[in-house]
Amino acid sequence: DNNNKWIQYLAKNKYFSFLIDEKYNGIKLSVNEMSNILTKITSVDPALGVVAMVPNSLGPGELLTMYGTEEQKDKYLPKLACGDLIPCFGLTGPNNGSDATGKIDSGITFKDKDEKIKIQVSLNKRYITLSPVANLMGIAFELKDPENLIGKSGITLALVERDHRGLIQDTHHNPLNVGFPNGTIKGNIMLDPSQVIGGEEQIGNGWKMLMECLSAGRGISLPATANASSKVS
Repeated sequence: DNNNKWIQYLAKNKYFSFLIDEKYNGIKLSVNEMSNILTKITSVDPALGVVAMVPNSLGPGELLTMYGTEEQKDKYLPKLACGDLIPCFGLTGPNNGSDATGKIDSGITFKDKDEKIKIQVSLNKRYITLSPVANLMGIAFELKDPENLIGKSGITLALVERDHRGLIQDTHHNPLNVGFPNGTIKGNIMLDPSQVIGGEEQIGNGWKMLMECLSAGRGISLPATANASSKVS
């Protein structure tokens, strides 16, 4: 598959690591440097530009960098930097678009048979760029805590790996015939509170986290697309 070949090439050559610090073997770039590289790629192939943009905006590399626990950073950032992990971010749903304040997927706290607190999440994400090839998902959902087991609720962001039990990641959409891998993230899954980005203390802080990390996509990646179009013209 030619598409996947180029994604693997970009991942292994650290094109997905422009927001990741050198401490974790990333290539941390300035805004200007990132804009120039994304403009160049997009000027040749807009679909490949989008592929390069997603891990360098809402990866979830930036969310991990800004909010992750030290344990999460040590576990995931080096693998994201070297391309062992291909990331995607699951926010968009059929009823909320990419608006986290809309009707978003929900999760609920409960105690398992060992009396440990877990989170049951029902996922129905669509139009998720890189989803068909990603093996590390950031997912957004609204957590409900009716029995006050955690004492927090609200928009929450968590990390899920591809082989997570109950996760369904097998649909490849191409509605606009644009070429980049695009699909759904579905299923009913059970999470441990430690899978929340930033750990238990960041439960319910997802809206703030998203707003602070969306700027790379809105302020760098998307203008680079326009910049590439004008340069080609």
